[in-house]
Amino acid sequence: MRHEGPIVVIGVAGLSGHDAGAARDAADEQAAGDRMVEAARAAVEQAGLGLDVLREGRTAVVTGAGGRATGFSGRIAAALGLTGASISLDITDAPALTALHLAAQSLRSGECSYALAGAELDDGVGALLLTHESGLASTGASALAVVSGSAVGHAPAQDDRARVIGQALKAACLGPDETATQSVGGLAGVIETVLAGLTGDSERSGGPGPRRPTGVSEFGADGTAAHVVLDDPRTMTDRTQLPWVVSALSPQALQARAASLAVHLDAAPAAPADAAHTLLTVPPARHRAVVVGAGRAAMRQGLRTLATGGDAPHLVRGTASGSRRPVFVFPGQGSQWIGMAVELLDSSEVFRDSVHACAEALSEFVDWSLIDVLREAPGAPPLRRVDVLQPTLWATMVSLAEVWRSYGVEPAAVVGHCYGEIAAAQVAGGLDLRDAARLLARRSRAWLRLVGKGTVISVGTSAQDITSRMTAWPDAVELAAVNGPRSVALSGPPDALDGIVAELTAQGVYAKRIPGVETVGHCSQVDTLREHLLEVLRPVSPRSSVVPFHSTVDGEQRDTATLDTDYWYLNTRSQVRFHDAVRSLLVAGHRTFIEVSPHPLLGMSIEDTAAELGIGDVAVLGTLRRGQGDTHRVLVSVAEAYVRGVDVDWSPAFTGTTPRRIDLPALVDFTTDAEASWTDRVRALPEADRADAVADLVRRALTEVLASGSTDVFEADTAFKEMGLSSLSAVQLRNRLREFTGLHLPATIAFDHPTPAALARHLRTTLFENTEGRQHPERPEVALLAALEQADSALERLSADSDFAGQIEERLKSLTDRAKRMGHAAPEDSAADRFASADDDEMFALIEERFGIS
Repeated sequence: MRHEGPIVVIGVAGLSGHDAGAARDAADEQAAGDRMVEAARAAVEQAGLGLDVLREGRTAVVTGAGGRATGFSGRIAAALGLTGASISLDITDAPALTALHLAAQSLRSGECSYALAGAELDDGVGALLLTHESGLASTGASALAVVSGSAVGHAPAQDDRARVIGQALKAACLGPDETATQSVGGLAGVIETVLAGLTGDSERSGGPGPRRPTGVSEFGADGTAAHVVLDDPRTMTDRTQLPWVVSALSPQALQARAASLAVHLDAAPAAPADAAHTLLTVPPARHRAVVVGAGRAAMRQGLRTLATGGDAPHLVRGTASGSRRPVFVFPGQGSQWIGMAVELLDSSEVFRDSVHACAEALSEFVDWSLIDVLREAPGAPPLRRVDVLQPTLWATMVSLAEVWRSYGVEPAAVVGHCYGEIAAAQVAGGLDLRDAARLLARRSRAWLRLVGKGTVISVGTSAQDITSRMTAWPDAVELAAVNGPRSVALSGPPDALDGIVAELTAQGVYAKRIPGVETVGHCSQVDTLREHLLEVLRPVSPRSSVVPFHSTVDGEQRDTATLDTDYWYLNTRSQVRFHDAVRSLLVAGHRTFIEVSPHPLLGMSIEDTAAELGIGDVAVLGTLRRGQGDTHRVLVSVAEAYVRGVDVDWSPAFTGTTPRRIDLPALVDFTTDAEASWTDRVRALPEADRADAVADLVRRALTEVLASGSTDVFEADTAFKEMGLSSLSAVQLRNRLREFTGLHLPATIAFDHPTPAALARHLRTTLFENTEGRQHPERPEVALLAALEQADSALERLSADSDFAGQIEERLKSLTDRAKRMGHAAPEDSAADRFASADDDEMFALIEERFGIS
């Protein structure tokens, strides 16, 4: 379970003087080892933790010593009763800082909850106790310093050393000019930096740790270089995970906008929450990116990466082409992992409240604690037990759905696989919490009767192909699920399925036994449970839901009021028709799918089904990932949905903060991204982006004219008159649009094209479609009007003393005479003449007269 949060030093000890020297020089390795154990024990005591906490938390030990005494880590682990990894390094010619680097990496990888790093120093021994920042609250320990970045590499030359230092700075999201260099190198320099804060010897204003990011280096005689970056623990008060949202009309403009933001925030540093809040006040464009992280360093590093076109784990980018509301997908068994809910239980109130509600509902039907199972409490039953796994996974999935809803993401439809259908029905509103809990508890307990009688394998082929192959296999092998056009599941006796896996693999067909499955469902073995299941599952009180429910029993949409006891028996017995259900969702127009689970399983099947139907614009997203179950992962998933066009309310990310809007001049308008005119830049965009750009221009102009403060209030097909557009604001709208497009637009433009959609369509046609090659001939009057618009615009830019003025006047007169002869001349007192000769006051009066508004 990888941790993205900061690693902190919570205990430090440095033992020097005669005793240390004697231990270092003595022939008796026992004395040297005892001295290192003493330092480790002192670091633990200084942290204020009992050894029982370290023993329960899988504590790793990494030590460095001279070649003759390299077994210190084992000595420490044995003396303190620790059970994590023990690594001893020979630092005769290598940097002792390597021990600290490896200890921090062990924590980040999730291998341990605590890590001791120790080494022999020039004048004694030293030890540091490290842990995750997220664990401080539960233990009461205090952070003395933050290990914000580290790196180790072979660096025999100066340039190579600079590379290693740069890697450590990148891990810390810092630039080379943002750290101070510790004069004392190695682990001794780290200890001195931390201890200086505790004794008040550093240049600082109270509290432990360095005043600013501090780099400590060490270079070994073997050419190995190590660099560690330490930071002030007070920076963790700024550790709220936040989204910094950027959008533009093209990928190039997106990069340019990120670059301008990065430059601005370098010159005028802002609170991360203020910057994130301000970015969200800008109406989103089609091309989107979100930087997810905590603190200024993450914000600036993410924007720089976006500006340079790079990739980073905390940077998400995409094009908003999907559905604004997604389909929630709930898988069955296989998405679980140990520790899948622990971090959100501690960090998300919404998730925690939902899990506790599920636990209370389950407590009526089970004799174990859901919370204890999730936290792996002593005495709790193992997650792998089927009657524990199914209810626990259900509770996790429905609670993750509540997290999505807290971010404003509501499902347009739901679908579930196997017992994921119970979660889907509950989230849709078709089942209440108690019914769902009872169904899961009693269903899963009944399945205990099938333990050991079968298993399930996943096969990468079509239902048609597997059906033809099954004629040569035992009757006990059955087709349990059809997940996609090339994904099926077979159930049957373990020995028979193991032989089939070997046979298919030899033929080049993907086949794999699903780990941890000791029972079989969706096959004839369930028939033996029919009467028992029908008895223990009733009564069920389903009701019709507002959210459409697509059944994997039927393969189509179904009224949740029909999900009675018989249905839930069929849910366990019948073949899972997930492929058919996804086809029905795609045919209904759904294009965005979110798998609401601890780990995604069904994405490839959904994508394959879309490809089978010739649908290419489908987004399939997840929620958590195996080993990634914290708030950072949730925000990344929400960002992945947002950049694909899903409506998101980011306010939960700002819980506990009071952000204010700040000046970010780079966001005044996307038109400042380049020197080219707005029309030229938009003309270069793909057709879909071009349509978005014109619609966005109309919305922005309306926002300014009506002073609404938000473009969200403008529906594309709402009449301008209903919006309160007056004669004055109609002219102001015309003027604003003319500034951007360069077109000579009539003052009546908003009434000739009376909705935002109609006006945008007219502008797009006038600007682009009439000046580019078309597959079909245009109507001559449309082509003529477009040419006259261009001529009018050109006349405005023409100098009065132009050498061509006479020729132009003669040509225009000729065209006018020709038009009159064709009978198309306007009457002498036409509205067009009156508008052309009217001053502003007269123009407003004419508009009021013509359209009956004021």
